[in-house]
Amino acid sequence: MQRLHLPKTVPAGIEVWLLKFDFHSTQLINDWPLLSMDEQIRTQRFRQHEDQVRSIVTRAALRRLLAERVMSSPHDIQIELDKFGKPRLPASYGVEFNVSHAGDFALIALSTRGEIGVDIEYRHRDVSNLCIHVLSSVERARRVWSNKNFIDLWVVKESVLKALGFGIAEYLQAITVLPDHGGSYHVMHDQTEWAEVKAWSIDAPIHYVAALALTKHRKLEVERHPFLSCVYKCT
Repeated sequence: MQRLHLPKTVPAGIEVWLLKFDFHSTQLINDWPLLSMDEQIRTQRFRQHEDQVRSIVTRAALRRLLAERVMSSPHDIQIELDKFGKPRLPASYGVEFNVSHAGDFALIALSTRGEIGVDIEYRHRDVSNLCIHVLSSVERARRVWSNKNFIDLWVVKESVLKALGFGIAEYLQAITVLPDHGGSYHVMHDQTEWAEVKAWSIDAPIHYVAALALTKHRKLEVERHPFLSCVYKCT
């Protein structure tokens, strides 16, 4: 597990860790007992061995990282779901987290500065057919996103929506993402009840692309659809 160097404009109190999966590792025998009963049950539902490995390794690594910060044992970490389905620690700990995985890698983001979202994708994944469902009216007018760099927009929007706690399918066009400077992005929306968000491109392994998003203050509790599970599982 490797801690990533983040852009200079990312506030202190933010960490992002990179995991590389070894699908034939014997380490799983040590990771499995760290998972909660619910996590073990969810993992056993995966039919593919690779998906089971991703789940076990990512959850065990997350628990180890959280345990160090809240002075607990990894197995005793209580990860709960909020009423919208987002996994989190009890608020009293003051630590937010988010995870994502794609292919051979996973990212774990930790924050003491606000709600956080992270996303990693295979750079050559073809998502260009989703343009019509993703681009906001401002993004279409500015024409800064094309098939060539669309995957960069995709990971930023995913990370932003994960930080905000909204389902991807519902709100992709509700936010506008425009390149800023130094690998950061200007994120706009017209929803007064939503938190302000800042986003950055972050280092990723070759052939991958990744982004990080952070809210500037804790979001207000607003009515919205139940959280889509695809957002907060490691995808």
